[in-house]
Amino acid sequence: MEAAWGAFGSDSDSDDEDNDDPSSTRKNEQSNPNISFESAVSAITTYFASLTKATGVGIGERVVAVKSMINGDEYGEEAVALKVMMTESVIRRGMKVVAGDDDDVSSMLCDAGVLIVGDESDLQSGPSLNIRHRLIPGGFMWLIMKRQQNEIDNNSCFDCFPDSIWGEIYCVSTSSSYSVHKIQKRACLVNAISCSWMDKKSIIEREVALAAEKTCGNLNAVENESYIQFELMLASTVTVVPSVAERTREKIISSADEVYTTILTDANIKNAIGKLRDHGLVIIKGLLPPEQTIPWGNVVLEDFTSAVETLKNHQTRPVDLLNPDKGQFEPLSYREMAMREDLRVDLRSGPSMERLRLKEKNLALEAMTGINVTDVGNQPTIITAETMGAARSSWRYHPSILAILKGLFNPRDDSLYKGNFGRWNFGGNGPDGSPQPFRLGQIGSVVSCPGSGDQAIHADTPHLFEHTDCHPCHYCNVFTPGYRITNDQTEVQNEFVDGLWTGNSTMGGTALVYDSHRLSVSAMLLSEDDKGNENDDDASLRRQLLQLLTLRPALDAGDVVIFDNRTLHYGIANISKGDTTGKDPNAGRRPMLYLNVTQSWFHDPKLK
Repeated sequence: MEAAWGAFGSDSDSDDEDNDDPSSTRKNEQSNPNISFESAVSAITTYFASLTKATGVGIGERVVAVKSMINGDEYGEEAVALKVMMTESVIRRGMKVVAGDDDDVSSMLCDAGVLIVGDESDLQSGPSLNIRHRLIPGGFMWLIMKRQQNEIDNNSCFDCFPDSIWGEIYCVSTSSSYSVHKIQKRACLVNAISCSWMDKKSIIEREVALAAEKTCGNLNAVENESYIQFELMLASTVTVVPSVAERTREKIISSADEVYTTILTDANIKNAIGKLRDHGLVIIKGLLPPEQTIPWGNVVLEDFTSAVETLKNHQTRPVDLLNPDKGQFEPLSYREMAMREDLRVDLRSGPSMERLRLKEKNLALEAMTGINVTDVGNQPTIITAETMGAARSSWRYHPSILAILKGLFNPRDDSLYKGNFGRWNFGGNGPDGSPQPFRLGQIGSVVSCPGSGDQAIHADTPHLFEHTDCHPCHYCNVFTPGYRITNDQTEVQNEFVDGLWTGNSTMGGTALVYDSHRLSVSAMLLSEDDKGNENDDDASLRRQLLQLLTLRPALDAGDVVIFDNRTLHYGIANISKGDTTGKDPNAGRRPMLYLNVTQSWFHDPKLK
């Protein structure tokens, strides 16, 4: 059997160490003129094997979709024979295969896709689109293309793989009959049309690249690369992409349309904690079932609409939240709702939210162990080492979220923890290394209405000490959208190509600054000298560096971002049209759901 391609390394342990991040792409492709389908499958196998240690997902759990289209015909003799050959090779290597009719492929997710095509037109076929849709973020697509006579090297045939969704495409090997290309779906997209005041299309200058490397240490900005290319790389760096096996590990609703929730492997929980500690944030794609988050978005908007009408019709102090320049009185911060800026509010409670909160609390009490049964109203819940999550009850108690938070708030050195004898106090169990308690806030939402602007850059909590760059996290947020991204909304412009979202949306989102939970990074980006002086060159470099490190992750329903509250961030403007028909007052409004989470000993005035 032929050797695997160099693009995927070897099966050795040393290669596992070198490739711990599944979002990374190796670029040292080699050509093999004697390519065969068997060697292609060998390369796919080797790639998944190199990820086993880093992700905790074995080769036998990986799902590969296979489709063969030769000149538009998937049922022709040649197409069928090639698909059978590829399918048998994948199965022999122990992987699972989806290779049935279109309905089978379109309804199942896959970790990798293989398309055998005759020419450019086959890439636009229905089966090709199905595999592209069902391939998980960060997954690889393999294109085995039949070579044509008088073939001209023209990349236009790959126009159906736009840069916003897909990485660079490589021809990894050719023969007289076929050429093989690979392309990776981006682990995380970015909202490139937001923050139009940033020039992300410009090229990174050498001075900025050097400043980024000096400031963050772990970065290698490439001179002459564009800011948007670098942002896409950063987005992948801070993203954990669950495999198909993780996404289908636990069923929470048994019905004709089965609903699953993602349960991360221990290795990916460790990956998420590491990204949070190292960079101040982590993005987890598809962690939550939208069936649990969208109802929260709906009740938030119900209570927001009610609050708008109540304040507008108040007899003694009417406030018009939707027309801040026209109202007689300025809005205040209320028990249920705090103002952030014009057209942006923090909604913490309301009648509809309280009803859903009570329902989910009762489900949690039935399903969970170690939960505080006195938890009522808007009070946070104390999560202890014994508290085990329950995916069926609420996304607030998702087992993987709780596991990440326990690890984040309880960094431990195995050579030291046994010396913590103070843990015998207050009824403790002594220095057993178990996670110490933290406070899990109730579900709230920041609602950004059409017309809301970009927030000022800020951090939500101060560093507790200023003698070292970054102490362990004491306060973090968990964000997830309370809405879906679709291509059939007239009030919101979401950009789609061939049915795939590019990440661009007029609804905005949240921008976060990479590594800015560190005092040294925030000081470099925002501070002036002690006398408040700064020359124009220094100010320009700071602006460019801030632009370089700013991420605008594109989140859809089910995606989660967890970030250290010391991380610099800001809400992005919502430039959607809003309700143009008079029939849907919530059109274009963006409910971003959140959880505030703190160490048990930290007092946040908002978490009373």
